[in-house]
Amino acid sequence: MSKAASKADWEMIPRKVDFKWDVSPLQWIPQDPFASHGINHFSFTLVRGEFFFCRMLNQALPYITDEKLKQDAKIFIRQEAIHSQAHKVSIDEYLVRYGVNTTEQYQRVVKIFDNFLLDDPLGYKLPKRLQRGWLNLRVGVVAAAEHFTSGLGQYVLTRSHWEARGCDPVVSDLFTWHSAEEVEHRTVAFDVYQNICGNYALRALVMGITAPLFTYLMAAGTVQLAMHDSSIPKKQKSIWRPAFWKAWHHSDLNSYVPGPLWYLVTTLRYFKPSYHPYYEASTELAQAYLSQSKGVVDNQQTSQVSKKQEVAQQVNA
Repeated sequence: MSKAASKADWEMIPRKVDFKWDVSPLQWIPQDPFASHGINHFSFTLVRGEFFFCRMLNQALPYITDEKLKQDAKIFIRQEAIHSQAHKVSIDEYLVRYGVNTTEQYQRVVKIFDNFLLDDPLGYKLPKRLQRGWLNLRVGVVAAAEHFTSGLGQYVLTRSHWEARGCDPVVSDLFTWHSAEEVEHRTVAFDVYQNICGNYALRALVMGITAPLFTYLMAAGTVQLAMHDSSIPKKQKSIWRPAFWKAWHHSDLNSYVPGPLWYLVTTLRYFKPSYHPYYEASTELAQAYLSQSKGVVDNQQTSQVSKKQEVAQQVNA
């Protein structure tokens, strides 16, 4: 009997969200402003990156041979589209308020996702015989990136606990909600890659390129946001200065944001031939958070109904 193409044996739900950006400070992790910028920069990467993820899995749908996995992919696309929009709103209504230069932040990721990784990379029309291989490679990029996002999700759920440690509740909830959904759909992109291609050598090659690129985006984005913060020492505002890497490592030691060593260790796990993201994180932990996230609209509606029922019960008592 052949193995199931989809490893996800739990329900995945695209959730509507609504975050209020009226008062959240730029230094939303007051104990570690450097870490605040390290997390905030992800919004710029994720808006373009997750749109790319949606596009790639949508293109892969006709080649998926398993109906359950095809449905998983469709839910993945819907979740990622919501993620992208939520971070776009956070940029427009939160980061722009503090004078963050959105053009510079976007430019770096646009070159990657909107220029090089297009169907016609850098405007070059690929021969038909290469188009399927190019799709397989780009789905492999999604699978590799999702390895990091699910790992980040598990880190946030088990170590960061931002809101409980006095960080801004809205920004904490945005990134923790997103982290939890990354854990929830962590198997999908990898399962799709395995189903339409499954080539280990290509998988390893793609990760060999993706890992340093992902780490660079993290470092460069943090620096660019830190430039807007006069409280950050100048020596921490350059990836060429040891002080930057020391500050990043210190933030990791305090569990506010994953550091350079985390990226290295996380990367190496992906190269195991037996690797599967199913074993990388806890679905139960993720869904427990999602059931009580204040930003999830359905949770808010459920809470309002519960309060009305409670009031009615008190009146009738």
